[in-house]
Amino acid sequence: MILVRYVLKEHIAPFLLALFVITFLFVVDFLVTILDNVLSKGLPISTVLEIFALNIAWMLSLSIPMAVLVACLMAFGRLSGDQEITAMKAAGVSPLAMMRPVLLVGVLISELLILFNNWILPEANHKSVELMSAVSRKKPHAFIDAGKLITQFPGVQLWVDRIDPSTGTLYGIQIFETDGKGPPRVVIADSATMDYADHGATLMLRLKSGENHIADKDDPAQYFRIRFSSEDFAVKNVNDRLERRDRKHRSDREMPVNMMLDVIREAKKNEAAIVQESHETLFPDLVRLRKAALGDSILPKEGDWKLTPDSLKHLRALRDVSISEKTRLRLIRRTTERVLNEQKRQAQYWVEVHKKFSTGVACFIFVLIGAPLGIMARKGGIGTGIIYSIAFFVLYWVCLIGGENLADRLIVSPILAMWISNVIIGSCGVLFMWKMYRDRYSGTSPLGHVKNFFRRIWQKLQRKKSQEVSK
Repeated sequence: MILVRYVLKEHIAPFLLALFVITFLFVVDFLVTILDNVLSKGLPISTVLEIFALNIAWMLSLSIPMAVLVACLMAFGRLSGDQEITAMKAAGVSPLAMMRPVLLVGVLISELLILFNNWILPEANHKSVELMSAVSRKKPHAFIDAGKLITQFPGVQLWVDRIDPSTGTLYGIQIFETDGKGPPRVVIADSATMDYADHGATLMLRLKSGENHIADKDDPAQYFRIRFSSEDFAVKNVNDRLERRDRKHRSDREMPVNMMLDVIREAKKNEAAIVQESHETLFPDLVRLRKAALGDSILPKEGDWKLTPDSLKHLRALRDVSISEKTRLRLIRRTTERVLNEQKRQAQYWVEVHKKFSTGVACFIFVLIGAPLGIMARKGGIGTGIIYSIAFFVLYWVCLIGGENLADRLIVSPILAMWISNVIIGSCGVLFMWKMYRDRYSGTSPLGHVKNFFRRIWQKLQRKKSQEVSK
């Protein structure tokens, strides 16, 4: 029991240090991205702290697994470097016995992180999106970026080619205004300045040298182009106060598992309905249509190639079937796109379901690989922990992100995409534990294991090549 407490105590300080440093790096990156826009809103300090607190959730979901890996490498690396591992072996304590309490704690952290990812993280993401939407409605011009489609304005989408940083003048303006009932109004202008009216409730764009493109709502064939040298464009319902609104819609990262499973079931029902509809409307009457249109033969008999009434009848029948088949082909393409969209929707949500579990299990996987690496490294300190942690964490997230992209495009299954990184790194951990248990390479570092592996392959290739030459 004393040994268990001692080993676990050695992990506490490295874990907390790594968690603080990694989370701090995420915070710095987040602040650099969002701080300028947030500060330009004149928000109270309580709102800024709330934005920070809500976004800490996703940072912790990423930093906790990496902190576990760093803690294992640093703690066991220090024990190994100070020869305490050797002393424990001399006392009859096996490395697996030293690892057992850390593995149990890894299982506990994995379970807690899964619960965190399923309940706390989605709600924090949802609240964060709601708050940022409210922030975007307060002085929304602060969110206008050049070369980016701005959709924060109600009923208006805005594109700006360039912004003068000294005067704030917008250049290359394109405005798309729609009321949801008819075709949009398109406004193009060379430049514009911004001002507020109605006590901050309306954003006024002072447009210069532009055109209005308007289609008649009653007769879309009627199209108008109106040129102007100056014009005011009012963006209404823009409030200078911070007003929060409840969002009923949630994205996949704002849902717990039970909500996502409901979406998946709905997508499956939609897919089945689309397939059933396609069978009923496209395929049952296909043979009947061809027979009714063409009869028994679609070509005149051999040797009879004159334009007789029968041959003209066949040609007209071929034309009718050709038109019908082209229409059917367009319907099939649209049906295929609808089915693929529902399948991609299912894959997208399945990816998020499995990600909640796979990133939680990663804590145990990192203990599985961090402990034997730390014992065999024979070097303690922050350097060893950082080098190995970065290497395996980059490998883990490259596999995870790459798998997510492939799963979203229906190239691989969501299960394989989200769990392959755990399988690869877990297999490496089992291999290192086996080598540590066999104690074959007690004087060799993990990097030496890799060198020995490739050296043996090279020697086998050289022997095979020499045998072929001698023959």
